[in-house]
Amino acid sequence: MTLRFPKHHRPSRALQRAVLAAVCGLSLLTALPGQAVDLSLKTLRVGNLARAYFSERNVVGEAQPLIIALHASGSSGSLMARATGLTEIAEAAGYMIVYPNGTGLAIDARTWNSGGCCGYAQMHKVDDVAFLRALVGKLVADGLVDRQRVYLVGVSNGGMMAYRMAAEAPELFKAVAVVSAVLDVPPETVKAPMPVLHIHGSDDPFIPFLGGMGKQEVSQVPRLSVARSIEAFIKADGANPRPTVNDIPDTAGDGTTIRQYTYASKTDPQAVVLYEVKGGGHAWPGGVVPIINGGKSSQNLDTSRTVISFFNAHGGGPKNDDEDDQLPPGATPLKPVVNAPANAAPKLPAATPPASGPAAR
Repeated sequence: MTLRFPKHHRPSRALQRAVLAAVCGLSLLTALPGQAVDLSLKTLRVGNLARAYFSERNVVGEAQPLIIALHASGSSGSLMARATGLTEIAEAAGYMIVYPNGTGLAIDARTWNSGGCCGYAQMHKVDDVAFLRALVGKLVADGLVDRQRVYLVGVSNGGMMAYRMAAEAPELFKAVAVVSAVLDVPPETVKAPMPVLHIHGSDDPFIPFLGGMGKQEVSQVPRLSVARSIEAFIKADGANPRPTVNDIPDTAGDGTTIRQYTYASKTDPQAVVLYEVKGGGHAWPGGVVPIINGGKSSQNLDTSRTVISFFNAHGGGPKNDDEDDQLPPGATPLKPVVNAPANAAPKLPAATPPASGPAAR
């Protein structure tokens, strides 16, 4: 479908992006003023396409853990960086972070081919799996990235793409985080273990928590439920299907609360972690800029810090075995204590798992 506007009454670029996002079936992170991020645009040829990504790091040094962050439908890598504030937090924690662009006709309205969605990328059968494989390969070959510590996060259509990569290219990643999205390929395609963090609003009008068709979903494509999405990874990770549960109150006073479900395996206490944002919409909770028509964006959870914390728990951040030159010879370094932010999820106490969780709904 091509959107055309009369020349004498052409809407603003922001409005065009909003309309395009509605046609694609998902909302987007807008370019409203947020945290300024100095990103440089780079390109990588994959097949017949020149693909773009945004990155800050240019100088070759010690290989760093990598975070690849995938934007929503009708958005772009640079817009995601501004709307989430993820760059500053990730780099302070010792990560290199890149924001790839999906494909589309407008420079700031791209989509990802996550399987059954979305827009230009899905209609043109763009091989985004091959693109992200090539991107990881290039950054590793350039000496920028530690091949054993690559992480992936996505929101909305980008979250669907992150789930697809976890299913089809699990060997690339140590852990994956998904925000306001569900699995967009058949659950049976998930075969390899993968630690997964999932954050989702109970009142999401585009991708309903319980599945089906969202009231704001123009394409009227039914979606898988959050429970069905994480079940595939709970099984692949060999995690206990009965989670421990922790409730986070509404300290921000915005009418939302958070329920955290943690599914532990024998080798990973955080094999799968789900944050259900009760009263929350299609959003990046705690983000700088809300998603258009997405509903309430909770301020009771800092998504960017929660994602980094999850990746840290799965081998990311600074290596703990580095020598501390501030200690006297022969001293035993203590493991660093990470101070959690006030609005981050507290550590779960050791408790007997309840009989059911969202996967039993």
